[in-house]
Amino acid sequence: MLKRNINHITALLCASLSFVVYILTLAPTVWFIDSGELSAVASTLGIAHPTGYPLFTIVGHIFTLLPFSASEVYKLNLMSAFFSSLAVFMFYHLVYFIIQRIDSELTEKRKHKSTNSYVLKITAASSSLILAWSLTFWNSANSVEVYPMHSFFIITLSYVFLRAIFYDEDNHFSEPKNKFYIIFAFLLGLSFTNHLTTILLAPACLTLFFVANSNNRRRLYRLLGLMTICFIAGLSVYIYLPLRMQASPDFMWGSPHNLERFIWHVTGKQFSVWIFSAKGSITAFLILMASVCGLSVYGLLRKNKSGEYIHFLFFIVICVVGYFVISSSDPIVKTQLVKFTSSLWGQFGAAVILISVPGIYHLSRNNRKIYYFTVLTFFGCVFYSINYDIHDIYSYFLLAYITIAVWISCGLLYISRWISEALKSQGFGYLLLIILISLPVIPLLTNYSENDESKNYYVEEMTMNIFKNIEPGGIVLSSQWDFWLSASWYYNFVKNIRKDIVVIDKELLRRSWYFMYLEKHYPEIYNNSRKEIEAFLAELYKFEHGIPYSTPYIIQLFEDLLTSFVKNNPERKFYVSWEIEQNKNEPFARDYTRIPDGLLFRLVHKDSLVNGFVDDYKIYDFGFTPVTKKDYYHETLMKNYSMMLTASANYLASNGRTDDARFYINLALKALPEYAPAHDIKKKYGL
Repeated sequence: MLKRNINHITALLCASLSFVVYILTLAPTVWFIDSGELSAVASTLGIAHPTGYPLFTIVGHIFTLLPFSASEVYKLNLMSAFFSSLAVFMFYHLVYFIIQRIDSELTEKRKHKSTNSYVLKITAASSSLILAWSLTFWNSANSVEVYPMHSFFIITLSYVFLRAIFYDEDNHFSEPKNKFYIIFAFLLGLSFTNHLTTILLAPACLTLFFVANSNNRRRLYRLLGLMTICFIAGLSVYIYLPLRMQASPDFMWGSPHNLERFIWHVTGKQFSVWIFSAKGSITAFLILMASVCGLSVYGLLRKNKSGEYIHFLFFIVICVVGYFVISSSDPIVKTQLVKFTSSLWGQFGAAVILISVPGIYHLSRNNRKIYYFTVLTFFGCVFYSINYDIHDIYSYFLLAYITIAVWISCGLLYISRWISEALKSQGFGYLLLIILISLPVIPLLTNYSENDESKNYYVEEMTMNIFKNIEPGGIVLSSQWDFWLSASWYYNFVKNIRKDIVVIDKELLRRSWYFMYLEKHYPEIYNNSRKEIEAFLAELYKFEHGIPYSTPYIIQLFEDLLTSFVKNNPERKFYVSWEIEQNKNEPFARDYTRIPDGLLFRLVHKDSLVNGFVDDYKIYDFGFTPVTKKDYYHETLMKNYSMMLTASANYLASNGRTDDARFYINLALKALPEYAPAHDIKKKYGL
């Protein structure tokens, strides 16, 4: 029994080792971007941002109910670690299937000596751990997100699909029904209910499916019919969205209560402005994908066994064509491609990625179906993702990184066979095994410090400091979703912290569903601005439905709406975050002066000022942890502290409160010790 289950045991060992490391580096609380929102939605069975992620929400809610003492967000972070480990488990089986297939074909067709089965297992285990501890894959395992489950699905789908393709080949299409195709179709529908970028598997799966089944039309149609039924069964999880809307949950992003809004939400219409937004990007994408698919079909149908080097040459051609097409594209596309290519060297640990090169070559010569499957998954992912204009783009390259890990496994097999044939000494065989076992240590050691989030309380600290900054009953307008607004959903409505304050996301005010959210949670604020809201919604309806509208008029209505939140609630203090004030194109509340007040600007009517100062100005003892990480999110967070504390110190010093100013300027320099404006203020006032 042990021999029969050795693959499952080895895969489980890889998954367990990965899980242990993930637990050690797991974020203890909310993280950047959507972490807070997804935690709030899963905890309350709400509806998340497009595309809704119903499967993630349902499974996430189950994880929040686990019977041990921990916060909901920690349990959801644990869910990410679990699904990433499960993905490693499935990746082992995928890689073992691939390298065993290649090894068998080498043995049969090229009369090579077969590789020891234990070497194959160790090779699969080594490449699985290399993927597990690669930078982006590991990073996704550390905090609540939809990508760990997505990784599990795309790896599992790849494995089941290849089993289906070779099941037919091995049985010479003698079976009228291929159980692997049926399983694949159901899992495919299920995967779409977690993340729509599952569609990036389409070029590879469709190409191989129709090439493999085009000779038997009758069987093809029957198979497609069965697969369609199973696909719809998996996809039916999306019915959660309209059903859950009937219960009026706390979070109902997109308000998919009717067919129109359901389609908008599921297709991600709100975020479509960031995909293929660059001029000519769609044309370039179609040209590149047509080239990849065309060369792949030709390579798969090529009957001549000679000239097998041409398949590897196709890979080179696609790389060269892609480079020239992209280099003449919009800066957005080029920037995202640079992010991808520059990430590759350190993604799997220094130089480990070089093993993928002989892996690609080895695969191109010895199994065309698997080779073109990986080529299509890799380029399909890269050419699509570089057209998405977002900061957190690396998670969208996960399929490409997973494909590279497959190539690394093929490279390890190639190197192992070459060494075994060249050096037939048993001692060198043991040395080879030691190298294979030790190789994953490189990404583990290289990426550990970068992925260690076990002491990352930065977003929680920022959120709590903002909450501290807002006086009882205060209103805050911000667009800092990635840094604290998302987290505020979790802390406000799951942990019930500062339920007295009103938090308004300026960017979400451009979406009609958000006013339902405001009316549900802040009815007083909504009613006080009902006139302005209804006027703006009338024009917003035109914008959302593609009906001609007046741009100057809708801008004016938006300004009136923002002003009404300040003007119509005089008994509440009103605050904005710094980026709101930097946007000079959308001014509002022009009769109000912006006073730097801790980490926020407070809007005060000009008539309330005495010599430009307010008499109720308070000093807040903000507690936060400085961070030295050099990335967009951590740097922006520290900049937030330094910029606002420096502005507040300047305001205090100019009004004679030097001790308070000194306190704030020291906090500003704690966040960014080299922040020049803080040093200037310190020198100017002798702080």
